[in-house]
Amino acid sequence: MPDVGWPLQFLQRIAVPRLPGSESLRDVEAAIVERLTESGYTVFKDSFTASTSPLVSASVAGAGFGWTALILTPLLIVGPPGWGWSVALIGVGAFTLISLLAVGSYRGWVELGTLKVEAVNIWAKRDRPAVWLVAHSDSKSQQLSLGGRVLAVALLCAGLALMIVALTLRIFTPLPWWFAFPVGFATVLGGGALSRATVSNDSPGAVDNATGVLAALVAADGLRTRSDIGVLITGAEEFGMAGAAAWTSQYGGKGMFLNFDSLDSRGSYRVMIHRTRAQDETSGRGREIANALASQLASLGQTVICRSLPPGILVDGVVLARAGMPGVSLSRGDWNTLRVVHTSRDSSDRVDVAAAVMAGRATSAALNSLLG
Repeated sequence: MPDVGWPLQFLQRIAVPRLPGSESLRDVEAAIVERLTESGYTVFKDSFTASTSPLVSASVAGAGFGWTALILTPLLIVGPPGWGWSVALIGVGAFTLISLLAVGSYRGWVELGTLKVEAVNIWAKRDRPAVWLVAHSDSKSQQLSLGGRVLAVALLCAGLALMIVALTLRIFTPLPWWFAFPVGFATVLGGGALSRATVSNDSPGAVDNATGVLAALVAADGLRTRSDIGVLITGAEEFGMAGAAAWTSQYGGKGMFLNFDSLDSRGSYRVMIHRTRAQDETSGRGREIANALASQLASLGQTVICRSLPPGILVDGVVLARAGMPGVSLSRGDWNTLRVVHTSRDSSDRVDVAAAVMAGRATSAALNSLLG
């Protein structure tokens, strides 16, 4: 069992509701800077503006697709065959318009009740980092847990795919109710659930992502004598990975990364290799990090799974990889973890800090072995 002296106190200090822009997040950021300074790193802070546009876009897409499916379902069943083309064109046109509106909201081209806040990226180094230890500092709560969102996205995608098939068949003939109703129900249910994206500051975010920050700082402390390690603690990850996007926009994609996001004390460790645009050149380096980390965790008796990200879940590693940085994201949990994340139940009293400490120390050992 790892020694959890300062890590336990640190976790209890930062596992508080800390929505981007909140006063409590500033206190957490101060604690992070303090810890990095104690570990001998030179610390920098960059401010940027973040927006709730990505969250609003999910609500727009869910509500729009759900209401459209509700209106279309009766038209799939009733009416003469001659209405087929009209119904199909109405459906495809509505889905296209909603998609464009959701994308516009996500990109910030369309303002639909969005909130803008000032956020901060914290990064630290000793010299020229070859590998960045990454975690996000903020938390959020929503009406739908992360597990609920995964189910909603899967249900909505399945419903939309079947709805396109139904609209195509409707061109030729009205559809039987036993086919049209399940298709419409799946789309309405998935869309309605996804539309519940209202954000609040009620989640202590112990798993998402106080434990990730802790693991990154434990690893950084274990690598404090090296000059090729950097630490990046992003802000506003919960607002569409805004911090990672701001950092790569300002500094480019240099070096490799290991991103810690959602480390529960139950379930298996998951190492997720991110695909970069220059896949042939960088996939090997990302896999080297994954293999070294998986080997270290396995040597500690842990179960390690290498897999891709589940649908509906995005992390900072996705943005870093798009900028050309090879790397992996590390998480740990099970279905019960997904049911807790983004809710007020994500508190430090249900987490064993030893799991995050283990992840951090395994990371420092893996990188020492990999970098020589």
